[in-house]
Amino acid sequence: MRRRSFLAAGALGLAGMTSACGTTETGSASDLQFFNDAASWEPGYRAAGDALRRRTGWGLSPQTIPNASSYEQVIRSLLQTKNPPDLVKWGSGYRMKDLARTGSLADLGSAWDSSVAAGWLDDDMRQDFTYDGGIYGMPLIQGYYAMFYNLEVFARLGLEAPGTWDEFLAVCRALKKGGVTPIGTTQMNIWPVANWFSMLASAYDTDWYRALCRNEASFLDDRAVGLMELWQSMIRDGLHTSADSVGDNFPSMLANGRIGMQPTPVSWSTQSMELAGMAPGTGFDAFLLPAVQAPSPTVVTEIAGLVVPDRSRHRAEATEALASWLSPKVQEPWSDFLNGSSANPKVTWSDPMSQRIKETILGEGFEVVNRYWENSPPPLVVGVTQDLGGFMADPSDPRGVLESLQRKAESEWSYWQEATR
Repeated sequence: MRRRSFLAAGALGLAGMTSACGTTETGSASDLQFFNDAASWEPGYRAAGDALRRRTGWGLSPQTIPNASSYEQVIRSLLQTKNPPDLVKWGSGYRMKDLARTGSLADLGSAWDSSVAAGWLDDDMRQDFTYDGGIYGMPLIQGYYAMFYNLEVFARLGLEAPGTWDEFLAVCRALKKGGVTPIGTTQMNIWPVANWFSMLASAYDTDWYRALCRNEASFLDDRAVGLMELWQSMIRDGLHTSADSVGDNFPSMLANGRIGMQPTPVSWSTQSMELAGMAPGTGFDAFLLPAVQAPSPTVVTEIAGLVVPDRSRHRAEATEALASWLSPKVQEPWSDFLNGSSANPKVTWSDPMSQRIKETILGEGFEVVNRYWENSPPPLVVGVTQDLGGFMADPSDPRGVLESLQRKAESEWSYWQEATR
């Protein structure tokens, strides 16, 4: 109760920063108050907001809650106040559905449809923002998960980017033989567990992964057993960093050759690599994880969204502004800031490596699947990633882990279905 009271008080305090016209202390009367959890992205938000203001008359006034662990709880509290923010950064998929089912979000169907009609948005993404027939979000970013690797290390060991799973394992073994830990993964903060699980599971069997995320497959299926046995062998063979590694250190570890590869999204991850002293094309590059036994190549996407609180005093203005959010003139400064990531297929990603990966995905028929973090009910995802994090630390009992995962799945899917009736 103390924790709930503290979070509620914090939310009310943040709401108090909003003036009668709905702007922050640092914003102007033509700014939409925009709550987010990514402080380092503020220059990009402001650049996109300036372009949005020129087009619609409304810019962005970012207000950051940098503590990711409390961000969602604070936002949920703010949505119940009389004066919530105008815009909120939020997840896609089930994370968006979980918020939409509270009835606290405005329907953005008009902004969505006009963006699709303009050719700024792939309508296949609709399912990631739809709940009970309504559309409650617009894509803020889209990235694709790839394997970043150190070009100098690969050259020194005579390695090339692999095109098959057998070639990938051969690269891993060569890196280990050369004194380099092949893959940087971690269980810290749990969501990185979801990243690697998404990549490995979809590469192992895309159909099973999709079915699992729809509650149409079991963690006790033969395919789940095979996946865990593969993961267990990779951990035991020393192909991963220790489970308690700090993920924020991976770019520098990649730069100094302590790890050979890191699974992470293009395009915004290129900024971390550059800050670590590597240049794209000379210091690092990326390849898409090959399929293990999936019939067609698959790539995991991460999509974050923008939602409009239904009680926002500028709900109509925010909805109208979002109809222009994906226009090229607005997306270009935003995408340039992140080296890419725009969900508008017509906007070129400024980082050539990221643009190349994107063109490969779109041009070669890759199946695109949402990452697990957004692809099942949030309480289930948290429980699954916690158990899988424990498995990364101690892979001795994959069957026991799968049994625990299936119990969680049966319980949480039951709660979800009951709550959405």
